[in-house]
Amino acid sequence: MILETKNLSKSFGPSKAVDNLSLEIPEGSVFGFLGPNGSGKSTTIRMMTDLIRPDEGEVFIQGQSVQKKHQKALGKVGAFIERADFYKHLSAKTNLEMLARMDGKGYSQIPIVLERVGLSSRANDKVKHYSQGMRQRLGIAQALLAKPKLLILDEPTNGLDPQGMKEVRDLIKELNNEGITIFISSHLLNEVQKMCTHVAIIFEGKLITSGSMNTLLTESEIFTTEISVEPIEKAKSILYPLDWIIKCDERNGVLMVNTSQDKISDIIFILVQNGCAVNSVISKTSLEDLYLSKTGTNGA
Repeated sequence: MILETKNLSKSFGPSKAVDNLSLEIPEGSVFGFLGPNGSGKSTTIRMMTDLIRPDEGEVFIQGQSVQKKHQKALGKVGAFIERADFYKHLSAKTNLEMLARMDGKGYSQIPIVLERVGLSSRANDKVKHYSQGMRQRLGIAQALLAKPKLLILDEPTNGLDPQGMKEVRDLIKELNNEGITIFISSHLLNEVQKMCTHVAIIFEGKLITSGSMNTLLTESEIFTTEISVEPIEKAKSILYPLDWIIKCDERNGVLMVNTSQDKISDIIFILVQNGCAVNSVISKTSLEDLYLSKTGTNGA
């Protein structure tokens, strides 16, 4: 495990933001950290990076305690927390030079990281002329100055249009393929499912579930199933009134049915018994299904 939190707790006045949180992030993973707004995600990340101290518990990076051995633990960690905040009247290159100087680093990595995030050709442009997606990529470039083995990103695709999201998502996948472990806090479930290998969900500061994406999706209490059936309107009228069917919608000529996994065979039996021809049944369970089944909320 490249990153571990052990029994991490943090309160602000009477409010407990993080409650006895233990996480294990495997080396080489893209790890999605999910939870509704106010669930403790940002507080956890700030404790991981030693921006705030936990009331109880400890964070370990490559076996080193962040709280006891700050420099050693965080030496190979890059972090981009909350939003890309740069001097807009200065160029991207100048911004990175200032950050490198503040951290006691040389400038040799600056052209490398700008190239890595696809901003070399715009390095001398003022940041005020950058799109939001470019600013997000510049934020990742800043985090890469440390030549990290672990990259911690807080809402890296927040506020981006679909093209900007794809650019950042592709960059994250490429960096992971180069051997960097990436920890991502996000409330964009579809984005997380597209790029993460592992996921943890917290709710009201407590860990609800954690594990590999593939394993957790099979444990969801709500399953989305795509059913190709004829006649489709008749099938829909049969299934829709059943109280154990959570949702039954027609989409692109097939039925999308939400129910618990143990009811799938019952659905097929009922449709066939009523004269419907079932052509195919395909599981389409999503991270959103898992999230809803674990938190009872609909996202951010």
